[in-house]
Amino acid sequence: MKSLIFFFFITFSTELVAQSKNRFNRIPFSKEISFVRFDSTQAAQSTIIEYPKFLVVIELPMIEEGGGRSTNLEEDIPKAENYLAYLEAEYKKPIKYVLSSHWHLHSLSGITPFFNKGAKLVTARSNWKYSLDNGLLKVENGNTFAKQIVMITKDTTLFSNTKNPIDVLFLDKSYTFKPTKDYLFFYLPNSKTMHASCMCALSTIDFKQRPSFVYNDRVSDLEKAITSRKLQVDQLIKLSAEYDKETKTYKPVTFNNAYYSEFKQRGTPMHEVIKTYSSCSLQKLAGQRDSILNHLVEKKIAPSIINAAVYDCMRAKQFQNAVEWARLLNLYQAGDNNYIDTLGEACFRAGNNAMASYYSGLLAQRDVKTFPDALKVWEKNKANEE
Repeated sequence: MKSLIFFFFITFSTELVAQSKNRFNRIPFSKEISFVRFDSTQAAQSTIIEYPKFLVVIELPMIEEGGGRSTNLEEDIPKAENYLAYLEAEYKKPIKYVLSSHWHLHSLSGITPFFNKGAKLVTARSNWKYSLDNGLLKVENGNTFAKQIVMITKDTTLFSNTKNPIDVLFLDKSYTFKPTKDYLFFYLPNSKTMHASCMCALSTIDFKQRPSFVYNDRVSDLEKAITSRKLQVDQLIKLSAEYDKETKTYKPVTFNNAYYSEFKQRGTPMHEVIKTYSSCSLQKLAGQRDSILNHLVEKKIAPSIINAAVYDCMRAKQFQNAVEWARLLNLYQAGDNNYIDTLGEACFRAGNNAMASYYSGLLAQRDVKTFPDALKVWEKNKANEE
């Protein structure tokens, strides 16, 4: 009977590992670093740093959602348990630390099984508090694991006495383009590698086909983090891979310094483009509406840029300029509820309550679930700004 039980246990364990290996795909990057991609979250991957006696895991994207879900956060415990079993079978080493850049689920949606195995979590204090306040763990679990949290409030170095230290870089409120209040980068000085997660908002561009382009402002914060600390960065690592429709595969999640330098040189930060539009005079906006609209069409300007220009005008308290840009936006991208919402809020901030009420009612007619009372939201936004 003992032999039969032993045989069953071995067979069951082998099948579990086999299933895990089919579910998780390990992609070596260097001697110490590998990426693990999951079948169910193909774009986002976890990064593994191997030390002689333990592992460090960067990001746990068991659920592939960013800031779109800001409440009712949760973990996928079964998937996290399978991932943990895979790592233990693949490396035969314990996981000592999990590093999380921010509170979005594609960074931290499976920490509990790792806690249960003794791992510590490295995260910004504000991100952990946000996760707990918005449902990631049960309150009692949050208290139970309190001693396993390494709260980061400033730049910190981990494993300084090893051959592969990790500099944890703390991005405070002076970094204006990050997706959460605080954010962490992870820099490996020995290999000159920066793990910037979804702040590494680079994409694969054929510079011959696109000699100029507009890039995400997160790259501006990334550059600031590098230059202000005088870091040497040969490789950048991002969180989510691009899908290549032609080859039906995911592209690498790393960019070398040569590509990064050319990307910055050829591209223009989005905030500079937005400022170009938002600084346009009211006289020009009112008098040359058709020619401006023609320019937007010819240049194929992303509507999101014009939408951002509207809010840039509102922040500068140039409310009539905001209304004019919002009107142009709704001519350029007619019928989009989000841009009708922008026009309504611009009218509200400009003091045109009649038009604001009209657009609030129109939005409720078109999509009452998303816009039950837009006017109240605009009032709240104004109060928060003041």
